[in-house]
Amino acid sequence: MLETALIQFGSVVSFDQLSSLIDEDRAYTRKRVQKLTRQGWLTRIKRGVYVMSDLSSRGSLSISHLAIVNHLVEDSYISFESALQYHGLFDQLLATITAVSQSQHKDRIIGGFTYAFVKTSAKYFYGWEQHQIDGQMVKIAYAEKALIDLLQFHRTVYTTDLVLEILRNDYQTIDSARLVDFGLRANLTTRRILGFLMNLSNMDSAELLTSVQSAGGVSYITQSEKNIFSHKWKLYYDPFFKQ
Repeated sequence: MLETALIQFGSVVSFDQLSSLIDEDRAYTRKRVQKLTRQGWLTRIKRGVYVMSDLSSRGSLSISHLAIVNHLVEDSYISFESALQYHGLFDQLLATITAVSQSQHKDRIIGGFTYAFVKTSAKYFYGWEQHQIDGQMVKIAYAEKALIDLLQFHRTVYTTDLVLEILRNDYQTIDSARLVDFGLRANLTTRRILGFLMNLSNMDSAELLTSVQSAGGVSYITQSEKNIFSHKWKLYYDPFFKQ
């Protein structure tokens, strides 16, 4: 039955699709699907939707973990380290796949991976494109947007240093015009930090500087008693970035 489902519907199947193959009443079908799930042939990703295991290796998902995200939340895109890894800019092992969406969603654990969703407004829901992965269409942030999302939504000394490292070491991969264009659409603090990091990387940040020069107040990369102040960017930064 699973082989037929794979041929007819692909790796991700609904309860109704499975029911059409079992040809029994819904109560029986439900018990059959529950049994297949317990045995590891199916993995439930949300109500009424399942992903089939690799038929040669029960319990191992038959599609990439990235391909699960848009089945969990259709209106979302993969970003942060997960997107950078997809683009070949991050090589550490990840146990969490993080996406951006316009509504709040609880974390889910599927196949040993945690799926986390960061809520944002429509204003910042941009900068992604669709990729086909294992027959599934998946929304993934451009590398440049993933860098900006790290600074805007997941900002720490570690993530800021990761962005700086990529700007310095992978500058040939990064589209600087796209980075600036996306950066100009980010909030004030993110624009200041991005411009500061581009300066450290000897990249042209003139447009970002123009966009923040008349703004009042000051921004912080992180709060610390040891912070140094950049008058140019009106930004407090950790002494780590002076190295």
